[in-house]
Amino acid sequence: MPAFRQLRYVRKVLTRQEFFILRGATVILIAAIVWSGIEVTGAYRMEVPAVGGAYVEAVVGSPKLVNPLFANVNDVDRDLVRLVYSGLMYYDENLQLMPDLAESYTISEDKKTYTFSLRQDVVWHDGEPFTAHDVAFTFEAIQDPDVGSPLQVSFQGIHVQVIDDYTVSFVLADQFQPFLSSLTLGILPEHIWINIPYEQIKLAKTNLQPVGTGPYTFHKLAKDDTGFVFRYELSRNESYYRNPPYIQEFVFQFFGDYGTDLGAIQALRQQKVDGLHFVPADLKDSVTRKHIQIHTLQLPQYTALFFNQKKQPYLADVDVRNALAYALDKERILRESLEEGGRVIYSPVLPGFPGFSEEIEKTPYSVEQANELLDKKWKRVSSDAYAEKQRERLRLELADQFPMASSTEENTTSMNAELESTIDARLALELNEAQLFYRQNEDGDVLQLNLVTADVTEYRQAAGLIAGFWQELGIKTNIRFISPKEIPREVLRERNYDVLLYGFIIGSDPDQYPFWHSSQVDFPGLNLSQYVNRSVDELLVKARETDNQEELAKVYTEFQEKIFKDRPAIFLHTPTYRYATSDKIKGIHVERIFHPSDRFANVTQWYIKTKGEWNFSKSE
Repeated sequence: MPAFRQLRYVRKVLTRQEFFILRGATVILIAAIVWSGIEVTGAYRMEVPAVGGAYVEAVVGSPKLVNPLFANVNDVDRDLVRLVYSGLMYYDENLQLMPDLAESYTISEDKKTYTFSLRQDVVWHDGEPFTAHDVAFTFEAIQDPDVGSPLQVSFQGIHVQVIDDYTVSFVLADQFQPFLSSLTLGILPEHIWINIPYEQIKLAKTNLQPVGTGPYTFHKLAKDDTGFVFRYELSRNESYYRNPPYIQEFVFQFFGDYGTDLGAIQALRQQKVDGLHFVPADLKDSVTRKHIQIHTLQLPQYTALFFNQKKQPYLADVDVRNALAYALDKERILRESLEEGGRVIYSPVLPGFPGFSEEIEKTPYSVEQANELLDKKWKRVSSDAYAEKQRERLRLELADQFPMASSTEENTTSMNAELESTIDARLALELNEAQLFYRQNEDGDVLQLNLVTADVTEYRQAAGLIAGFWQELGIKTNIRFISPKEIPREVLRERNYDVLLYGFIIGSDPDQYPFWHSSQVDFPGLNLSQYVNRSVDELLVKARETDNQEELAKVYTEFQEKIFKDRPAIFLHTPTYRYATSDKIKGIHVERIFHPSDRFANVTQWYIKTKGEWNFSKSE
């Protein structure tokens, strides 16, 4: 083997032919080495997620109380709570209920006592250790009426006992099969909140600068001159007890609307943000662009028309309620309000939940059957006859405002003309030219309904269609749109509607008790139809007490049969949930969710940066 310094004499030693052969062999050797390197790298070096990068999500809305005790009334708060706080249990990306802050748990034979052993490797974002005292404090705060948590009703009668620093038990007054799922609620740090009086909890700054145990920690927020929070920044929790997330910064950018030049969608299209928390059905085409991924998720939510029989006596007649149901073309409502982003339903029991069946009795779209039911008690009156009757009514109402209308002086003609002009203007507001006839009962009362709903595109479109279908039956239908923020105060609290077009997210728990039990007819209960049926009450209590899935399915099958017969509501459709992200965001695998915030179920696996890593255990 020649020394390296001798190689410079190779050309003198070798013949010309031998030199060219050597040079060719050298080129082949180098190519072989490069090729082998590429093959080995391809076979044994993998691209894997790396820590780093920032994700900015556009959100319409703003945070109010980033606190698990209040977050379920504001989707923005709920999103933030999901990232900042942890519960005793959590749902993974496959919607499997798993221990989170709890390490394990046991349930007593009578199914009323739940005992949890807690993880001992958890610290709060400020470095303090997490203990059972934090758990007890959280649930005691929920139960105190001075706090004003909307969760108070759900946890009434539950006794929380600290056994030691890392063991806590819950003692229930009655069996409640879905109890474990309610413990996904975020836990508060006692050392942060203990010195704040319960009645002042909503005023504490920690509601916007939270300290939790979740995968992300609060970093900072920014407000404008009006106090509107327009940016909210979270940072990776390096001490997260499970696998810390890969994305270093998680930022929420808040907007007032979707579709304007300064709205959330325009920000996404201009790449000022990396994601959009929700894609409205009517704006989907505006979001669809190269490098933008739209994720479509199954969400246990339904939209329905709830009948308030206490406020509107006409709705106490089951024939009227059935006629209203027959009159609706649900497929068209779904198609035009959600662009087919969902499926038609006929029951509050949704696909995937105990008792659901494709074979459930269905109400067909039939104007003939609807009219047949109404013709029993409500005669048809032509629109001209009805208009003349309303004209006479208005003449009497306005007589005091036009005293000269009945005088014999010279200005009588002018005053009468003014009166008739006023009546014409009032009738133009009260009557719908498209309605060809009206319905009157034997007392001369006209069948009319006040339909109330949220002032959002989906509900506006659906309400317009519904009113049109009912007007074809001769039912005078008035629509009132309310700001979504004002729905709880103006509508739900006082049950101020004849018919309410509204949507419920059922969540992870199939429990129908909050929506249909007679004890929930008054606010803050969610029995929006104020429906009372004692046999249904018994079924709902029984459903809460059984953990046998076959028995539970039988109970809910019987429940929905009774609901279908009594018709306290018309169930329209269950929508899908869409949100958008840039294709630079990898690792998103969630397909089904219980709440919109569950899109973050595998957020610790999301990543932007990557790195190479050798894996010699990989088989060919």
